Amino acid sequence: DDDMNARVDATARIAALARRVENLPMLLGHDTLVQTLARVLREEGRKSVDLATNVVSVFFAFSNYSQFHPAILENQMGDATMRIVDLETKRHDDRLGTIKEQGELDEFTERRLALAERKQDRLLYVCFYMLLNLSEDPSVERKMKKRNISVYLCKALERRSVDLLVLCVTFLKKLSVYRENKDAMKQCAVVDKLARFVPGQDVLLLATLRLLLNLSFDEDMRKSMVERALIPRVVDLMKNPHFQHVSMALLYHVSVDPGTRGMFAYTPAPKILLDFILQVEDLHDAPELIALAVNVTTNAKCAEIMCEHVVSGPERERGFDALMRRGIRLRDPLAFKVIRNVARASDDARRNFTPYVVDLIRLMKEEEPGSDLMVEVLGTLANLNCDALDITETCQEHGLLEYAAILLSPGEVDDDVALEAVMFVGSIVCEFNAQHVVDCGLVERMYTLMSDKKEDDEFVLQIAHAFGAMLRCEATRERLLRGTQVVHYLVDLLQDTNVEVRKCADSALDAVMDYEEDWAVKIRRLKFESHNREWLDATRDGPGDGDVDGPDGYRYDPYHEGPSGGGYRDDEYGDYPDEYRESLADMGMYSPGTVLDNPQEYYGEEEEEEVHPGGVGYGGYRRENEYY
Repeated sequence: DDDMNARVDATARIAALARRVENLPMLLGHDTLVQTLARVLREEGRKSVDLATNVVSVFFAFSNYSQFHPAILENQMGDATMRIVDLETKRHDDRLGTIKEQGELDEFTERRLALAERKQDRLLYVCFYMLLNLSEDPSVERKMKKRNISVYLCKALERRSVDLLVLCVTFLKKLSVYRENKDAMKQCAVVDKLARFVPGQDVLLLATLRLLLNLSFDEDMRKSMVERALIPRVVDLMKNPHFQHVSMALLYHVSVDPGTRGMFAYTPAPKILLDFILQVEDLHDAPELIALAVNVTTNAKCAEIMCEHVVSGPERERGFDALMRRGIRLRDPLAFKVIRNVARASDDARRNFTPYVVDLIRLMKEEEPGSDLMVEVLGTLANLNCDALDITETCQEHGLLEYAAILLSPGEVDDDVALEAVMFVGSIVCEFNAQHVVDCGLVERMYTLMSDKKEDDEFVLQIAHAFGAMLRCEATRERLLRGTQVVHYLVDLLQDTNVEVRKCADSALDAVMDYEEDWAVKIRRLKFESHNREWLDATRDGPGDGDVDGPDGYRYDPYHEGPSGGGYRDDEYGDYPDEYRESLADMGMYSPGTVLDNPQEYYGEEEEEEVHPGGVGYGGYRRENEYY
């Protein structure tokens, strides 16, 4: 029958039959019904939205059961549905363009457009739902990806039907686990479109948060979320038990970027997190909570807010005291991760630890060396020593230096525990306990550890920092300079690829130069050789500059044997070629072992060029970036 109304009525009756599960085998077993419906959709679907909706509804009913998927795919309903989605999306764009051109519409036109939009929403709903069901087959989903299904779904987010929006967000969440789909969503600015649903209707809001959680693995997406001011809105959702889990997980991902953590200080997040921590008996059951709390408290302002928060309850105690009492009472290493960050925050935050220092020391020594709690408490103590809270005397009275010496004994503990011990020694050493540090053998243990862990950047950085602290104290400086080759090791670190290691080594060498005039000249020469190693190697037959005096008249060779790659040689000039020694003397250096403080004595005056007997001119040659 060519009458469109009759076709719409007939397909509506078939769709009504398909809503009952018991009718599906009968409809699918009909000889021509499925093929006829597919042909009608392809040929007549463009002419009537109602007709297309009825036909797709029948196949949507089939798609709810996996055993009927082959029949749907055999009739190419996936392709036909994608064509309908593309057509309706273009119609919607044209309708919006027309509205913008006409400006203000009369009431009749508005009602007509609203009716058309509702019909279109129903059609898109059944189309997307059927495609979602079919996408359980990965091969079918890949075909949809090639047809830009993500783009159509993102465009549908601009519509107003809640049911359609929930479906589109759910479909996008399923697709977002693949990078290609995620990149397509990024190009469509999906975060900007999702931001208007937060907060919103509960079902849509929960689906949106789950999609945002998947997208938050991408750095650009996280930046978009921050720019759209989603942090304070999601923080408020943490109070709702229905959204608590997913909102904390989303905020944790956002807090991975250090630059965003300070924004949490302008929200109730620190106070809410502390209240939750105090309510949870076992923090291992709330990984999102403790992970977010650890990240947030790395920001000093957030840590201070958490400390000053007054906990609700009969006692009305400060948040810091409540957190400390909980951590000590339950011996909870996860809670001490937060406490450790508080100890790092500021001097004001460290003052809160004054009544708890002895309890922390006792708690640490009661634990088995290497346990999680022991490591966190040791790290907390390492962060405490400062002008506002001097714990050096307390640590010495309770034998913590001897305890650290045991931890740094070879093979005694795992590397992560030894690293914490190195950090503790570096923070605690001072003139007051420098001699005790020497007596405990910590200098030798640190020096041995330096050789064993020279390939580990974190160990190298912390040991260099500890050496810098020791070199500022008389007793430890004397032991290091007279009994080890620490200066040459630090000079070698000036060429390390890690910028922080280079800065730390340079600071430690400056400490030696400030206190030891005899070493200052040698260190300047070593810095010069280290910075100009390629040039020096090019002027001699091979590597091995031996022009720096060491103990007992020996000369240091950075390429000779030694803990850090260098050693001492007993020849006067190392292995410089004869012509290089002569050129040095011609330049004004009285001997190859002499270091001159004035750069002009190396290279002459810039304005006057002096021509030497060999015809080589040194005047006017300037090296801008040397160490002196």
